[in-house]
Amino acid sequence: MALRLLLQSPRMARSDKKSPTPSRDKAAPPSPTAARAKLEDVASLAKVSLATASRAINQPDIVRPSIRERVLRAVEMLDYTPDRTAKALSSGRSHTVGAVVPTLGNAIFADGIEALEVRLGARGYTLLLAHSQYDPARELRQVRAMLQYGVDGLVLVGDSFAPEVLPLIRHHRRPVITTYICASRQEIPAIGPDNRRAGYGIARHLLDLGHREFAVISNTSMPNDRSQARLEGILEAIAAEGIRLPPSRIVETAMPSIVAGREAFRKLRAENPAATAYLCTSDAMAVGAIAEARREGIRVPQDISVTGFDDVEIAAETDPPLTTVHVPAVEIGTLAADQLIRIIEGEAVPMSTELEAPLVVRDSAGPAADRPAPRKRRARVDAA
Repeated sequence: MALRLLLQSPRMARSDKKSPTPSRDKAAPPSPTAARAKLEDVASLAKVSLATASRAINQPDIVRPSIRERVLRAVEMLDYTPDRTAKALSSGRSHTVGAVVPTLGNAIFADGIEALEVRLGARGYTLLLAHSQYDPARELRQVRAMLQYGVDGLVLVGDSFAPEVLPLIRHHRRPVITTYICASRQEIPAIGPDNRRAGYGIARHLLDLGHREFAVISNTSMPNDRSQARLEGILEAIAAEGIRLPPSRIVETAMPSIVAGREAFRKLRAENPAATAYLCTSDAMAVGAIAEARREGIRVPQDISVTGFDDVEIAAETDPPLTTVHVPAVEIGTLAADQLIRIIEGEAVPMSTELEAPLVVRDSAGPAADRPAPRKRRARVDAA
């Protein structure tokens, strides 16, 4: 099992005023047999106090840029590496946080992890990262390994954990936050959108465009409570109009990939040629569906409409641009870091932090082929 270690390096901001900095000419690179540099050596070379040197390394945002530059230059010259083990023993903390996401192949998680790592790094924490491939047993092994490593807390995704995960974390007395959902059945803090409400909203948009023949591509064949909630919202909106979606109109995939979207669209189109609206629970699958439709000579949105979910960067660049739901991944990652550190430091945080997931109206969804165009809608509206 591979764990990826990501280290946030503080950016060195330069001051307009020139301040004394250690000269590279005055110190030679340390030899392999030289004694390991200590924080006291860094402070002495940078001509600052021990406390200031420590803050410049561990909390760089609260140190003046000119001083931070001097300290970081001394760190570089002395090849200084903080003794994390000693620090953990003296403080009871490792200043390391673990995160497990389902996949790094989906930009929605990569964007969230980048924001998480940046905010943690600014607070002097290192991120230990793993991806579970939507496998609860694999996630359990990764969580156990991170706890053995001594992480101060954990960031997870969703609510579909193996039964042993949360008891294990509680046994180690470590805080945990889950993300990409707004509320957890597991009684742990959650940060994210209401996926069911957002699914309802995008289906309602297609109903307003006159569609009555639906098909759904959903990555729910592996444990995925976020996509399941989106699917439930879609079905609820359709049922409110007296429309029942038979099982043949829903294709469940394991991974939210372009290839999976292609294959699912091909199957749905062959079995349900009357469908005019295809709802996908991820953008990647929607991109695959549009590509397969084009290959089969089907026009989007003139013949059929296709929608996604996530609003990753590629969504605005497809042909036609994709109507989707915006999931605020950067905000999720940033808030997860902030709230987890607050718990580590003994503060209380909300059990539920719901973030807006607005509908982003582009060109892949249009009026049903047999219906007149509705009144023009705003380009971007909140999901119902």
